[in-house]
Amino acid sequence: MNYFCKMKQTINHLYSFLLLIVLCVVSVSYAYAQNYENSMNSSMTNIFGEQLLTERQQFQQDSIRRNQGLSSSERTIYFNRYKDSIQVYKIISARGDTSIVDTTLKISDIYRVNPTRRDEYGYMPFPNLAEGYTPMVLDIKPTLTPDYGMESREMYWYTVDDIRYFNVKTPWSEIMYHSNVFSNMTGQILDFNFTANAGKKFNFSVGYRGKRTNGLYNYSETHHGQFLSTFNYRTESYRYRIKGHFTYQFLSASENGGLTEEGDSLFRSDDKEFSYRRTLPVRLSGSDDVVGNRLGGSRIYVMQEYDLFASAVKNPRAFRVTLLNELVYDHKTYRYTDPAFSSNSETARKSLAYYGSNVYAGAPVSDSSIYNTVEVAAGAGVNFPLVNLYAQGMIRYSSTSYDYDTVAVGSSMEVEPQKGGTVALNLMGRWRPFKYFGADARFDYNLSGEYSGASILDISAYFKLTDDYVLRGSFMNASYYPSLVSMYYRSSYENFNWKNDFSRINATRLSVSFESPKILDARLDFTTIDNYVYYDSLRIPQQYGEKVDVLSLTLHRDLRYKAFGWDNTFTYQNVSSGSSVMPLPEIMLRSTLYAHFPMFKKAMTLMPTLTLKYYSAFKAPMYNPLLSAYNLQPTADVREIGSYPYIDLGISAKIRATRLFLRLENVTPWINPGNRNYYSSPWHPYLDPTIRFGVIWDWFN
Repeated sequence: MNYFCKMKQTINHLYSFLLLIVLCVVSVSYAYAQNYENSMNSSMTNIFGEQLLTERQQFQQDSIRRNQGLSSSERTIYFNRYKDSIQVYKIISARGDTSIVDTTLKISDIYRVNPTRRDEYGYMPFPNLAEGYTPMVLDIKPTLTPDYGMESREMYWYTVDDIRYFNVKTPWSEIMYHSNVFSNMTGQILDFNFTANAGKKFNFSVGYRGKRTNGLYNYSETHHGQFLSTFNYRTESYRYRIKGHFTYQFLSASENGGLTEEGDSLFRSDDKEFSYRRTLPVRLSGSDDVVGNRLGGSRIYVMQEYDLFASAVKNPRAFRVTLLNELVYDHKTYRYTDPAFSSNSETARKSLAYYGSNVYAGAPVSDSSIYNTVEVAAGAGVNFPLVNLYAQGMIRYSSTSYDYDTVAVGSSMEVEPQKGGTVALNLMGRWRPFKYFGADARFDYNLSGEYSGASILDISAYFKLTDDYVLRGSFMNASYYPSLVSMYYRSSYENFNWKNDFSRINATRLSVSFESPKILDARLDFTTIDNYVYYDSLRIPQQYGEKVDVLSLTLHRDLRYKAFGWDNTFTYQNVSSGSSVMPLPEIMLRSTLYAHFPMFKKAMTLMPTLTLKYYSAFKAPMYNPLLSAYNLQPTADVREIGSYPYIDLGISAKIRATRLFLRLENVTPWINPGNRNYYSSPWHPYLDPTIRFGVIWDWFN
């Protein structure tokens, strides 16, 4: 058996090595080819590699196109790409903010080459790609209707606010590939998105993000699939506009519960005999069966806008009234499978010991629940051009249902599906009276129904002292319901059945920030939470009877001198009240030294990096596979993680619109073999020194 495992690893290593060599050869060859082409053509080229016309050539071309009856914008966009031609590829957020496609190589790109495509600062990733994160910052996201739960999957799940829409003149495709190299852990991530237009008025996109990894430790495997399709359309006059998306997602995992005490002791001993991590014993799963969970679902979203007065379309500065309509259908399911529910195997006995609970007689093979939401909203937005004020109001009706697909027949607790409707009021305003000042406000309130009384007030403002110095402030006050899983849950495990009548959570957050690329970026947050809901050391949801107060200060500065840079982010957190239920590290730090080296007459850019990551020791929460959530550690054996310097080495390259990333993560064990205190979560060690490769490739056609 070991022979075949080693053969499989050898084949995977050879495959990764060959793939890396091929990509490097292709990249260097492409750079030389572009350099040769540039040397043969004295004309400049834009980032797409297309020729830029001289002023005389441009005039000749415009004369020809003008005779054909084409407008100036059509001539410049479709027939000649200037240096700023990338500006015709626009990304539009769910809130309507527009940004431009960016193919430059920056330090922020290094931080976003991961399964979430977002900066991981404030979250400690598990060693297996797309397995999970240990939260190290307070990040509250209140909603009018309760969340489903399963917070360990939140960073991977596409929400409505995560969806991007596009406005492009020609098709644009982007692909990200990320994988381990020369490792006992196999896994790949592929994130692909294609967007195009069918005429000037209709844009659409299709994307898929797939992750399949087999972890470094036994019975740790993830399999994610996320399909996304978007569209946006407008009439010729811009009077009617519509956008929407469809998503289908599933996030599944095989769980091992972390190392046993024996396995953890062997990991810390640095015994070469156990450097192959699959020899270390784990708490869950076994050779005869495995424990697993799966969060899946689909969503349909449509938003329509119609300007009531046709005259406002011709004059953007005119008084405008816009009718609004929004439709949302969201379907989610969660399933937890455990051999303890249906057998008496050795793996089943491990599960019983891990959870410390018996199983109901006649239990089904899995715990399963379903959560459906249907929302219909209608309202209007009014634009007052004289004072640069936009106000919007909508009435929203939400119908939710939360039910259990399978229930143990031996359970004494009655099954009560949660169903009901809620009528809510949504108000929003945006005020821009001056060039250097602006304010935004949002107020959502549930007027009646199943979840009446929930409210969210969010106010923010900014003031530009100059173009390089900006002051920002925000205030948020929310009263919202805990997640459905924490209030109602049914399981085949006897100890994990509850119906809690929790009070609404009340949270207040005050934030002040100062932004300056010449000095530093600083942000101060103070958050107070009443009736905070958490999972205790027995994995049971509880509501904290006192306040939780958290003060956070984050500083960021990117120092640059010629080709060199030094990017630093520092966070100080103080939990003055409630630290027993909200463990957070007091100090977090990320510091990266980097440089830009143009090569082959700037056809290629190399960017070496050296990154130090550190967070102070804290009693981190434990991951709970049953609920895909986090709970406090058992009081009899509380362990701290952190106080360990993680050092990563990297080399990145940019060739036209293609970026390559090669990173050696956590080289600290090679520098200090005696210190093996690197953990993602209690009983879950972080990566041994590992090479990871990534590529982001953009096509513009």
